[in-house]
Amino acid sequence: MNPATSTQQDSGKFGSKPNYLSAMISISLILFILGIFGFILINTRQLISFYKENLNLIIEISETGTEEEMVSMKSWLTTRDFYKNGSFSMIQKEEAMQMMRKDFGEDFLKLDLPNPFLDIVTFNVKEAYLDKEPLGKIKNAIQKFPNVQAVYFQDSFLHSLLKNMNKFLLFTFALTLVLLGVSTTLIFNTLKLALHTHRFIIKNMELVGASWRFISAPFIRRSFFHGIMSGFIALSGLSIIYFWLAGNLPELVHNVPLEKLVVLSATIMFAGIFIYVFSTFIVVNRYLKMRVDDLY
Repeated sequence: MNPATSTQQDSGKFGSKPNYLSAMISISLILFILGIFGFILINTRQLISFYKENLNLIIEISETGTEEEMVSMKSWLTTRDFYKNGSFSMIQKEEAMQMMRKDFGEDFLKLDLPNPFLDIVTFNVKEAYLDKEPLGKIKNAIQKFPNVQAVYFQDSFLHSLLKNMNKFLLFTFALTLVLLGVSTTLIFNTLKLALHTHRFIIKNMELVGASWRFISAPFIRRSFFHGIMSGFIALSGLSIIYFWLAGNLPELVHNVPLEKLVVLSATIMFAGIFIYVFSTFIVVNRYLKMRVDDLY
């Protein structure tokens, strides 16, 4: 009888199918969790870029500034490499006064104070220029315009944001590595239990003269298929989470590039296949190296 056929017949006899189903579900769950942490790692980097590029650089316009000077400054500013397209905005001092009145209510009107505000221009800077030296050069260049009174940037907020974001990114990366190590151990032990019922079949095939490569082949093929299934199940779950976030919390996902999601999906699928096949190979060869008496 063909050993591979014998393996297939005996697999039903020993009732291994429930074990393999359990292993597949367990590995799918582990890959799903790894996928979530992978997405967090990707998205954290994107969120850092998103928030950095949405910090305002504020220009105060002097009261003596003319319309021609404003047009000249805007034309210069919006053609610079550091300028983030579409971020230019101007708030006139009357608008700022109305905002103040709205915040403080009717009592503010009774004070009859003169308007203390100036016209301001705000815009965003590309992430590559959000360092101390390039920001200093940008400020100095803007302050040379005669209608500019002062230039401000949210430096302290940026520093606090980067500090907290980097801590979170480091923590998430470390946790992902720990989870990867734990999950690999769990996957190995799960497959070891699933193949436990085949230990006598594996050893008998060796005793009748089958090569280790021939014995391992049907188990490797099955583990390859199961790895694909586990990856597909994990990706299906992650897709549901992604589309839910896209519908309910779009700001968390709309900045993530599609190519990075494709790479993450391919990594999860490859991880499922590789860990499944490699663990199966190790377990089968371990049983082949054991003596018959050690199998009991």
